[in-house]
Amino acid sequence: MALFVVRRNVEGLGQEDIDAAAYRAIMCSYEYPGMKWHRSYWDSALGVLDCVYEAHDADEIREHAKRSRIPCDDVRPVEEIDPTTYLSG
Repeated sequence: MALFVVRRNVEGLGQEDIDAAAYRAIMCSYEYPGMKWHRSYWDSALGVLDCVYEAHDADEIREHAKRSRIPCDDVRPVEEIDPTTYLSG
């Protein structure tokens, strides 16, 4: 599985909207074996939600977002850099 960051424009949404979107994302994820939502970072002031997912490819993430009825404005493959790698010497 590859690692991706998904940028979502959620300007104007409140906590209840974000909670509902998260629930839909979790429920729809069962349709995508192997897909894993790691975590999200919400900047409510900017109206942006960045989500980290493991998935087969970017198209799978876009399809999941469409089924979940959540925005999917940008999907980028990324590599994880774990600081503990540098600390455990």
